[in-house]
Amino acid sequence: MNLNYNTSPALFLLCLLLVSGSIKADIFVRDDIITTPDISHFSMCHAQGCKTVEQLSLTQTEWQQISRHFQPAAVSAEAERLQVANAIAEFEQIVGVKTDTSQDKAGLFAHMGSYGQLDCIDESTNTTTYLLILKKQGLLKWHEPMDHVTRGFFIFGWPHSSAAMRENSLSENSAEFAVDSWFEDNGQRPHIIPLSQWRSGWTPK
Repeated sequence: MNLNYNTSPALFLLCLLLVSGSIKADIFVRDDIITTPDISHFSMCHAQGCKTVEQLSLTQTEWQQISRHFQPAAVSAEAERLQVANAIAEFEQIVGVKTDTSQDKAGLFAHMGSYGQLDCIDESTNTTTYLLILKKQGLLKWHEPMDHVTRGFFIFGWPHSSAAMRENSLSENSAEFAVDSWFEDNGQRPHIIPLSQWRSGWTPK
């Protein structure tokens, strides 16, 4: 999450804790966030820094809208990453209507404090939730969700967080990827970038 000096003290402290290790990256930032989500019971963060958490479910029709992106099954990890990107975009469109966050814009600075705006803590937490649901439903054949990741550490730039996943034993590479939805408006495909490239400070051109 990129910050500026107008960031709220609570959110600034949260990022300090995240990058210092006082809060582990594999722990969701609030106790009321469901860590074993499924289509009938999952959490969605918004209001910047997960200040608001809503408990949601999907109808069968909504789930079919998401799961259709995995038909036919991917024959490679690369093909599955495109399916994942499309499914995350579909999740955001559906959940955006449920939580009145459809107007979330890419990034944060220009829209900080706007109604329905998400920051990278919200985005990385939500995308991790969506990846866990896809895995639980058996749709991820080539990948495993990872703990969300953070870069920046103040020395090399402001902290920024993203969801992540790695290739599994079906692949010869076991490569790791950031799944970063923060750089696009609600309902747009996230960027799925090699994690080493993302950690180096990658941003979309």
